Amino acid sequence: MKLKIEHKNLVDYETCVNEMKKLVESQPDYHSIWVLEHDPVFTIGISEKGIEEDKTQNPPLIKTDRGGKITYHGPGQKIFYFILSLKDLPFKPTDLTKNILQKTSETLNSYGLDNEINLKDPGIYLEKKKLASVGMRIRKNYSYHGLSINFDTNLLTFNTIKPCGLDVKACNLTDYIDISIDELTSDLIDKYKGLITKK
Repeated sequence: MKLKIEHKNLVDYETCVNEMKKLVESQPDYHSIWVLEHDPVFTIGISEKGIEEDKTQNPPLIKTDRGGKITYHGPGQKIFYFILSLKDLPFKPTDLTKNILQKTSETLNSYGLDNEINLKDPGIYLEKKKLASVGMRIRKNYSYHGLSINFDTNLLTFNTIKPCGLDVKACNLTDYIDISIDELTSDLIDKYKGLITKK
């Protein structure tokens, strides 16, 4: 099955989620990976029980249908949304989150960065600080939502919450290595292409 990579730049969160849902409903005959950033927003996953939606806040608090708890999105954080036909992947749907994290970890390893994958609270950590988060949803045999990785985002805003409900701090990739966001994006896409190929 063909893979389409779409670069969308800075996108409103709710608009983007609605577009993903429409694509899933259309049952496309191709896989998609969307690459983008969001305007500042806190998103509340389905596992978060203690925080109410409040769109009047700055940044707004918006309920969403992805897995996980609360997290922050904003400029300087690169997001990869995976709209994939699960029946056309070379692994079980239950392995999708693990495989996305593994491909991300391999990219970080190529930069000489020791990192830790956490599958219980899905994400990647550098020195016990959270660098990347994953939250997925499956509908009609397609995945949507995906992974966010902090490049040089506003950590003061991010760290006002517990990332994904955890008592940990977030970090930026630029705290550790000198790399451009375009190089990071290209390297990750090259790895993610391997998700849909037979092993």
